[in-house]
Amino acid sequence: MSTGAASGTADIAGVAPGAGVGAAGTQAPVIRTVSFLDSLLYTVLQVVPSYTQGLFTRNASWVSFWARVHPDPLGVRLLSSWKRKYGAELLYVSMLGSKSLLVLEPAGIRRALDNSPHIYGDAKLKRKGMSHFQPDAVAISRGDAWRDRRRFNEAVLDAGTSSAEYTTRFLSVIQSETARCLTDAGTVLRWQHIQDLFDRITLRVVFGDRARDDAALLGVLKALMRESNRVVGLKTSRHFNDLYSRVRAYLQSPEEGSLAALCAHVPATEETRIESQIPHWLFAMDETLAANTARALALIGTHRESEVRVRREMRDVDLSIPEGIQALTYLEGCIYESMRLWPTTPLLARELLTEDTVGGATIPAGTQVLIPSGFLHRDPEAVPHANSFSPEAWASGSGGERDYRFNHFSNGSQVCPGEPLALFVAKAVLASLLSGNRYTLRRPQLDVTRPLPHAYDYFKLVLSREDLHG
Repeated sequence: MSTGAASGTADIAGVAPGAGVGAAGTQAPVIRTVSFLDSLLYTVLQVVPSYTQGLFTRNASWVSFWARVHPDPLGVRLLSSWKRKYGAELLYVSMLGSKSLLVLEPAGIRRALDNSPHIYGDAKLKRKGMSHFQPDAVAISRGDAWRDRRRFNEAVLDAGTSSAEYTTRFLSVIQSETARCLTDAGTVLRWQHIQDLFDRITLRVVFGDRARDDAALLGVLKALMRESNRVVGLKTSRHFNDLYSRVRAYLQSPEEGSLAALCAHVPATEETRIESQIPHWLFAMDETLAANTARALALIGTHRESEVRVRREMRDVDLSIPEGIQALTYLEGCIYESMRLWPTTPLLARELLTEDTVGGATIPAGTQVLIPSGFLHRDPEAVPHANSFSPEAWASGSGGERDYRFNHFSNGSQVCPGEPLALFVAKAVLASLLSGNRYTLRRPQLDVTRPLPHAYDYFKLVLSREDLHG
């Protein structure tokens, strides 16, 4: 966004005229800083809940606590009131003595995400925490290292969904594991069943069938991530070498049909650090995707009209082949909606590596830039269906121009390279669970006659299962 273009969009960006005078004699816009009280409220209502629930892996006790206390609607109302009070969608917020730029308008969000990570790098907390368990991951890389690792991740994960050989095997894995899950669950499906299901799917997709019961590998990864949650006081963990020795063992003799096997066929350099890319695939598929899929199933189980549409769509395709799963666009919309309603990352953070211009205002290097997805996904002024379940809003699937207000898979140059694979796995799991079965949500309850809650404790998820063929 150039300075010249910004002068025409200053009102949209919400920057106020400042005292500074530009070269042409025009006043340079100045971004307003919210009051001390507003900054304190934002920290209490948004930052503290995000931190305590876990920056890298969720803490079940804190998720349950905040779901009961329910702070998120207050946070949405707070930011809505700021837009009116300050007449702005770009605002400085003071947190722990430093100013962060809060970006609420699409142009500013696009500017930040399209220019990540070379101008807008990963935030200090993310970099520090992730370095504890995946120090060379693409998510916290910059410069040539980022380009190399990004190329590698895209190549492997794209091949995982574009190759009929791999998608056919992955679908077979998902269907067999889902059948076992339902046998174990009986007539009551709980969160733990879904978590165990995704544990096995993840291990088999990433490493192959022989890794199916390697719970110890996921255990050491989760232990490292729990340590990373605290961010401060981190030191080399006793779990670190254990994790990477296990990963290296699978990479040294990869099983055909796994992502580990694809790693051997994709060009890599010394800079790639293949083993450091894999932990991100593991926790994204195992923990994050499991939660999003569970919430989508809860939503489908409580919205009967949507369930009817899902079943009609499933009847029209062959669910035994990858092409049938990929054709489930309405079911895909259900997954997107669950992620919009309850984003896994409610607050995206970046750090300006060099001075930049946003909304016509100069932002100094070192500024932390915050994109509050939790608010943007539920902003009633911008999203007509903000608090309702509307899968049809995603009718075009993942194609078309992306709306930068919705960042459940991020956007721009750092959009999730595994998005197609994640959607394929989630759709295949849901289709397998729903085939011949109907689910009734027992808890936590969702009242479809009222706005959907802003927090949902999936750890307590319980669904009753009815066999439609019985």
